[in-house]
Order: sequence, then C-alpha cells, then structure tokens
Amino acid sequence: MSLLNAALAFGAFAFTIPLIIHLFFRSRFKTVDWGAMYLLESVVRVNRRRMQVTNLLLLLLRCAIPVLLAFCLARPVWTGLRALAGDAPKTLVIAIDDSRSMSLTPPGEPSRIEVAKRELRTVLADLTRRDEVMLVRGSRLGAVPSKMGVSDALAGLRKIDAQGNAVSIGQLIDAAIAAADEGSHPRRQILVVSDFQAGAVDTATLEAARRIAETNKIEAEADGGKQLVIDMLDVGTHWDDLANVSVDAVTIDSPVIVSERSGVYTATLRNASDLPANDLRLIWSIDGKPLEPRVVSIDAKSTSTNRLTHTIDQAGIHEVAATIDRGDVLVDDNTRSVAVEVIDEVNVLLVDGRPGKEPLSGQADFLAIALSPFAFGGDDRPDPVRAAVVTSRRLESALDENPTRVIVLCGVGQLSDSVKQRMATFVDQGGALVVFDGPSLRPELYNQVWRDQDAVLSFPASLGDVVGNPEVDSGAAEETFAIDQPTSLYQPWKILARGSDNPMSAVNLSAYRAFTIDEADESDSTHRIVLLRTTDGAPLAVMDTVGDGTVVQFAISGNAAWTNLPLRPVFLPLIQQLVLDLAGKRSDAMIQVGQPIVINPNDWPAPKTEGGAETRTRFAARTPRGQFELETPDAGEPVRLTATYSPGVYTIQKRLTDLADPEKSETMETLRIATVDASESMLVDVSQERQQTLANILNAQVFESAVLLQDADRSRSFGREIWRVILVALLIALVAELWLQQNLVARRKITGGTS
Repeated sequence: MSLLNAALAFGAFAFTIPLIIHLFFRSRFKTVDWGAMYLLESVVRVNRRRMQVTNLLLLLLRCAIPVLLAFCLARPVWTGLRALAGDAPKTLVIAIDDSRSMSLTPPGEPSRIEVAKRELRTVLADLTRRDEVMLVRGSRLGAVPSKMGVSDALAGLRKIDAQGNAVSIGQLIDAAIAAADEGSHPRRQILVVSDFQAGAVDTATLEAARRIAETNKIEAEADGGKQLVIDMLDVGTHWDDLANVSVDAVTIDSPVIVSERSGVYTATLRNASDLPANDLRLIWSIDGKPLEPRVVSIDAKSTSTNRLTHTIDQAGIHEVAATIDRGDVLVDDNTRSVAVEVIDEVNVLLVDGRPGKEPLSGQADFLAIALSPFAFGGDDRPDPVRAAVVTSRRLESALDENPTRVIVLCGVGQLSDSVKQRMATFVDQGGALVVFDGPSLRPELYNQVWRDQDAVLSFPASLGDVVGNPEVDSGAAEETFAIDQPTSLYQPWKILARGSDNPMSAVNLSAYRAFTIDEADESDSTHRIVLLRTTDGAPLAVMDTVGDGTVVQFAISGNAAWTNLPLRPVFLPLIQQLVLDLAGKRSDAMIQVGQPIVINPNDWPAPKTEGGAETRTRFAARTPRGQFELETPDAGEPVRLTATYSPGVYTIQKRLTDLADPEKSETMETLRIATVDASESMLVDVSQERQQTLANILNAQVFESAVLLQDADRSRSFGREIWRVILVALLIALVAELWLQQNLVARRKITGGTS
C-alpha cells in the first residue's frame, strides 16, 4: 500500500489529544463508607465495570477518528504485492474493427463506428505526451502501423470509416501483438475495439486466444512479470430486432455473356427483420445507368431472388448492380455488384485428328455444328461461338491468327513437341483444353506430362484400353453401354435435365476408353469433377483445373463412331454449355475488399492503333476514393493496386502515347469490383458467455465505455484508492462516538439520581 499525500498521514498523531485529555480529566472520587453500603456493593461493582468498558470504547473511538481522518486525506492506494507502472510512458495499440457491420446505425443514435471513435477520443485524452499510439485497422492487417503521438492519433482516427471486410478478432489481436512488439516503451497495452459479431468470435479465434495467452505468459516470466495488457471495448448495440434488408449476392446465370445476346443475372435479397418487407423498390443498373425499377416483397426472416435478362452491346468488362432503395440500419449493404466480361464471340479451335472427305465423317464435324448451329443452318442470327476446324499441323498458326479461348482435340493421336509446349502454356495462362477420344487417338500422348518452361500440363485421367467393340453399331442395345445422369456438381449441365428424368437415357455407347483416376487425389481436390459415368460407374468425362486453366477429358468420340450421342438432341446444349462455361472462366474481375488488384499484360484489351511506333505507357486508377497515377511496372510485369479498402468499382487505365506525335494517344480500360462478404449483413452479436470466455482466456476485461476503461487503467497504473472505505469507517466512528457519549451521559444521570 502507498499514500498519494503521505505528509497528511502525520496528522494521525492527533490521536494523542483525546488520550491526554482522558488521562488529565478522568473522574476523581472519594470513597465514604456508610452503614448500608454493603447492600449496594454488587450493584456498584457491575455498574463500575460497565462504565469502564464504555469509557474505554469511547476513548478508542476518539483516538481512531483523527487517525482515520488523516489516512483519508492522505489517499492510501492498495497495490497488493505487485509493482505498479505509475505514470511511466506506455505504448497503446488500438486494434479497431472497421468492418461493414460497424457502420450499423440504430434509430436515433450514431453509428457504431462513430461511437467507437468518440470513446477512443476519450481514451486518448487521458494519455500524456510521452505515450505513443499505434493504430491497427481490421481492413489493413497487412499494413505496418506507424508510431504516433496523441494529436496524430486523433487525426488518424478521423479518417477511419467502416467499409472493410469481415475480420476475425483473433487475427486482429495477432496483428496488434505484432505491432506492440515494435513499441518503444516496455509498458504495452492493446485495446480491441469492435462490435463483436458472432462470426468474428469463432472457434479459430478462441484457439488463437489460447495460443496468445500462453505466449504472453511465457514472455511475462522471461521479462520479470511484465505482462502485456489486453482490453476489449464493446461498442455493439444489443437490439432484439434490427430491421435490415440487404442484397447478399448478384450472380451470372449465363455461362458466358456475348455482346448483343441476352444474359441472365440473379440477385439474392434477404430480410433480417421479424416483419415482412413489402413493396420494396429494386433497381438494376448497368455501368451505373439504372433500368426500370421493380417492386419486390420479402417475407420475414427469409430470402428472395430476382432475375434480370438484359443485353449488353459492347464487349469488355461491365458492372451489373442491384440496389434496394430503402433506408435501414445498414444502408451500405443495400447494393451489390458483379463484374461481367462481355465478349464479341467465343473463339473455339477444333483440331480434327482424322478429317473426313464425306460430310459428318470427320472427328470434329458434329462438334462444329453443335457449337455454331445458326451458321450451319443458314440463319442470320449470330452464334455465341465461332468454331474453326483445323488439322494438328495448322494448330500453331491458327493460334497466332486469332485469340482462342477453348481448344478441342478430336481424336488427335500425334502432336509435335512445340505444339505440346504451346498447349501447356495456353492452359497455364487460363485457356481451356477439351480432349475427345476416337479411333485415331494414341493413349501414350496423353499419359505423359506436357511442359514448357514453368508451365506443366498433366491430364486428370490416365488412358487405358478401349472397352467394348468400336465396330458395333451403337444402336444395337444388346451390345452397348448406357450413360448415367450427369453429375449435379456441374452447374451448367443442370439445364439438361427435366425433373428427375435422365437426359442421357436415349444415348448408347458401343465403346469407350478406360480412364484411371487417382481416387485419393479426386477426394482431396475441390476442382476435379467426374462429369459423366456409365450406369456401371465407369468414368466417361472428367474435369480438372491445371494452372489457371481447365482440362476436360472425354472417354468417347466426338462423332458417331463410338456413340449415338451426337445424333441426340441433348448433344447440342451439352456441348454448348460446356464450351461457354469454359470460355467464361477466363476472367475473374471480382475481388474482396483489401485484396490487391493484379493486371497481367495479357489482361488488357488489344490496342486499336497499329504497332511498330515507339510509345510511352502510363497507368492510372479511378477508385471509389478518387483518381491517381500508378507506378509504371517493368516490361512484362503486371500492374498492381493495393489500396482497395473501399467497396466499389476500380477502373484501371492504360494510356499509350506516340513519342513521335504526342497528339496521338490511346486509352485502354479494364475494371475490377471490390465487394464485402455478405456475412457482414447478418448482424448477430456474439453471446455474452462466448465473449466472456474469450476475455477469460486472454486475462482481459470487457468494457462498454471509455470511462470504465480509464478507471480500470488508473487502478492498474497507480493501484486502487481505498480512501472511500476509510471515509465510511470515519463516519461510522463519528456516529458510534456520539451514540456512546449520549449513552454514557444518560447512565451518569440515572446513577446520580439513584444515589
């Protein structure tokens, strides 16, 4: 225990004053014996003992009063058995959750992020000039926080907004501890500020907390008992019902979007309220231009979908957004966008391993018709796919002539080493390769690995012998195999089935190639899918991701040699949906907030100007926070943008200027859309039990206001003042002294009157 005003403690010696008065003025009496005295001896003896005890208690109280008063004025502080930091400078690391849920604004109250900033201003006002502050934001865990004073911290606090993605409290504390390790002062404190959503305090957070607590304990023992202090400030408003309507997702239902052809999009809407949301205005927009509003209704505690069919005329990456025009507690989640890559047409290269002289006798003829039915039928309507048939010898030159998204090898049994290298690079960079079997295919070609420098192409299935009799007509049911229903894991083929009917029921096989697939690899991989099987379970088609591209292997021929599939109506949608899906996988323009944007050289649209002229290249970015220039990368290197901390559209521009004629310039654009995870719209606060469990593991305290936090921090720094307890004891002593005094006087009067 220590005293804040130690000099006043000497006032305790004033207890000698009542002691001296008692000794000098105690009652003196003379004993006079008289005849009947012996009759009162027992009564006098009892009264004398009682008076002595009363006088002694009265003396003790009168001595205790100045002692208690002196110690009360000296302000004693209870420190226990630990050394206190006192006013030693400290490093305060503020780990603030700036995810979207912190922008929640209850009716008639400020938003959670504003409450957090208000409370933090109160905390910062209690610091001294010697203290340092470090700000760690949940949306920027990878950034290195700088050390700053109180004034700079207040300025940085004003710039914080709640537009980040969902963040785990465990990750936030980990980042704060890493920052605290770089602090200048031995005394370190971490303050976690959050609304503590249920998803942020998951099982992984509790495991991380146990690891942090164990590490903190070991470091404290090595550092002489100086333990890192962790506090939690909960700014969540616990409401029973939060009337929030959100757009959780906007998805593209069409496998690929082709210019001047209709595309289908679906918005998923959710109502988190206990009451239905009726007559909501839903506005679809294309590149920021709104379409005709729609009126939708969503039942209580449920989701609803709304579908848009729309044609985009210009090729490129476009933004399709859905917005609910309604004010609620979380306005930012009322809109959501999706990046749509619109192409002029899908260029598909069909490589025929054995071209035929007669119509439909080649390996690729049926596939060419299925991919471009309007062109073969003499229809003026545009086909979404432009299919070109070449031989294996012309494959390389065809690739140089036109940009190709999908290559289909139809019964190809021989390829040069240069072509195999070209194919490996093509798939590794995002292209799609489809392989159909056939009489002219050689298994050893596909059982080997194709390589080109860093690109490696390994096929998902090893090819074996042909099962069945290729010479038998596939229409002879007694000697053919049947195909089971396509897998439900492949979304594009779901349109083939009507109800529970098997769309392949009319398809027969006279022969197929035996596939060997590593079952362990298949179960561990999330990308490998067996698309088709026979009714006996033998795989007929398998898809896998290789590099950034996709490989699909068929165990059947692409013509009518081994199967009657090309003669059935299901063949056209089956092939078209597959190819369109593979073509649509090329670009991924959607990112999460905080994820860096990386644009490779081949991601830019082709320049319209003629090549050969010497040009200067500059890059710029137009973001939700403004427009600025980007650093020009070295030749062949990608353009990077890391400041993607706000949801919205990020347009990256590439400007080419002719050095010989600066008036000649060309600007190319591509865009990316940053979104926040839909889980931030759930608005479910963590239970108090789970929050307290987290606090207990970290040996931390949970506060709901900065004032309570400051009181606890002062107690940790200077100890707990106990003058209030002493003041209560002083008041009790005063009342007891008064009561005893009155009781003693009354007894003396009674004794005097009796005598």
